[in-house]
Amino acid sequence: MAKNGSQSIANAMVGALETLGGHVETGMRVQSLSELPKADIIMFDTGPAAAARIAGDALPPRISRALKRYRHGPAAFVVNFAVEGGIPWTYAPARRAGTVHVGGSFREIAAAEQLINRGRMPEHPFVLLGQQYLADPSRSAGDVHPIDAYAHVPAGFDGDATDAIERQIERFAPGFRGRIIARHVKDVAEVESTNANYVGGDIVTGANSAMQLLFRPRVSASPYSLGRPGLFLCSAATPPGAGAHGMCGYNAAGAALAELSGTSSL
Repeated sequence: MAKNGSQSIANAMVGALETLGGHVETGMRVQSLSELPKADIIMFDTGPAAAARIAGDALPPRISRALKRYRHGPAAFVVNFAVEGGIPWTYAPARRAGTVHVGGSFREIAAAEQLINRGRMPEHPFVLLGQQYLADPSRSAGDVHPIDAYAHVPAGFDGDATDAIERQIERFAPGFRGRIIARHVKDVAEVESTNANYVGGDIVTGANSAMQLLFRPRVSASPYSLGRPGLFLCSAATPPGAGAHGMCGYNAAGAALAELSGTSSL
């Protein structure tokens, strides 16, 4: 866990970049390549369709079409809680876990995931819940602790999943609701509005279908290349997909460096 919150990770990364002469600019929405300064390499940490839109006619038509066909997956509905005394899990080891997957039996999880992939909201959604204060007590205010939770919901879901999330947690931690001091809800529309990569609320940047697990964002021996020298995609839409591993960017950087050294092919 990052002490004092995940912003510490971003601060450390920016600090490392700046020591190497780099510069980070925020607060600007890039609409086209013409808005960017000339560079040997441009990395798109975006969804495939956004990369195609920004690059425009610079991309080969067949690649642009493939990127725009990329499929996005289910959405996330987020609720952040302030909980007095923490969550009273009946399963004791969950009280010591930084992350808890709240889903019930394998059959229940599979049934819930099938429903959301069919565009229907399950009664008992799969919930991912963070108790990071257990590793970093500075996040808490006395005996009131921050709990971050989100549920898998259908893409573009326009309802309120707060009650479903709370009921799912309550199933495995009776008395949880009585300990809630405050909550902050971020529905699917707000999730999407805070990050343009989260199309329809999809926080993992792509459906994990059989095809897209093997070939993302398109069928290619060089999935990071956008088909024009110097343009690369490095987001979670590239192999190996979403996760707290950084390998999408690492692999994309490797592909870009190989191109600069003249050892790659598009």
